[in-house]
Amino acid sequence: MSIDVIMPQMGESVVEGTILKWLVHEGDRVEKEQPIVAISTDKIDTEVPSPVTGIVKKILYPEGKTLPVQTVIAQIEVVEAKEAVSDIGRTPTLETAKKIETIKAVPEAAKIEEEEKRYSPLVRRLAKEYNINLEQVKGTGEGGRVTKKDIMDYAASKPGISAPLTAEAEKKVLERETLVPVNPKRKITADRMVLSKRTAAHVTTVFEVDMTKIVRYRELNKDAMKREGIHLTYLPFITLAAARALKEHPILNASWTDKGIVQKNYINIGIAVSLEDGLIVPVIKDADKKDLLQLSKDIQDIAARARNKKLNLEDVQGGTFTITNYGLNGSLFGTPVILLPQVAILGVGAVVKRPVVIDDAIAIRSMMYLSLSFDHRVMDGANADAFLHKVKDILEGWEGSVYEKKMSSPPTGYGGVW
Repeated sequence: MSIDVIMPQMGESVVEGTILKWLVHEGDRVEKEQPIVAISTDKIDTEVPSPVTGIVKKILYPEGKTLPVQTVIAQIEVVEAKEAVSDIGRTPTLETAKKIETIKAVPEAAKIEEEEKRYSPLVRRLAKEYNINLEQVKGTGEGGRVTKKDIMDYAASKPGISAPLTAEAEKKVLERETLVPVNPKRKITADRMVLSKRTAAHVTTVFEVDMTKIVRYRELNKDAMKREGIHLTYLPFITLAAARALKEHPILNASWTDKGIVQKNYINIGIAVSLEDGLIVPVIKDADKKDLLQLSKDIQDIAARARNKKLNLEDVQGGTFTITNYGLNGSLFGTPVILLPQVAILGVGAVVKRPVVIDDAIAIRSMMYLSLSFDHRVMDGANADAFLHKVKDILEGWEGSVYEKKMSSPPTGYGGVW
């Protein structure tokens, strides 16, 4: 009896996966729960275990192939307990292959010997360079042998055949261009982004935010945060503000379906993390119920585990809204692509000091751009702007005592409530 191995669905929104590497070969014996193939999705990389103890009967798709979930990718012949004992040490597929090789050995050797008689090494090299099928060339040499002149005459008689590049010319062409193979994660990301742009009606709105109060608060509190094991960045402040704003503007915490707009009554914020081989979006669950300290800890934890490839499947599931912080690289603002089935994504620019006008006077302030890409099928610009305005109000009017939990000890010189 054969058992099918299928491409698993590694998350609610995951519709396909890519075979990264087969860990077994056809004919191999496998134990139940033994990893047999490594796969990759836009959510996570993982290994698929064997559902039974048996022999790998058939591997249906090669490495690098992207397939829909629930596709049968291999078949395993179930081995009963008695058969398992008697099969130890046997490799039937290898024995069969050796028999086939023995049968083919004589005619194959005869064919090679015949080719060596008819085609010299020079003729075979020229045929390869000009991409000529030697069977189509009539030989004029002794015994019908194909000569160099036969090859050149044949090439001249065929307009579609051109002379090969010289080694020096070919080297120059190769130096001008480099083909970079696309890894499975990049391919999946590319497909997802194209699907998003093709599906959602993308619109981006941008607000400018005065981060001066946040900058001052961070400077005063970063040492206290270090004692808690936290490197305090601007991202927890923005995540907290976004979570509070989503509670007041739940239309952004939703998804589009043919039956209607599904509004989520929980707030799970995905944080985009850049990796060497692509991008991943782990999720902060119930972000609206957490204070600044807890958000700081959670963001630092998931970012570290993402970069060390230690995320669990649960860590990348259930997101309702996403934040991408391209300001880390110095970018002022961008137009991020929505992560379906969500309906909005918040882009965070770099915090930069520059002169601004306040009460008809020029002042040096720490400024930042926030860009919100939203799905115009679900909401209008007024909804998106109201959400961003709330985020802006929280950040510009920051009061630490409202959003923080008491730490083990307050920072030196701080007069706030802890």
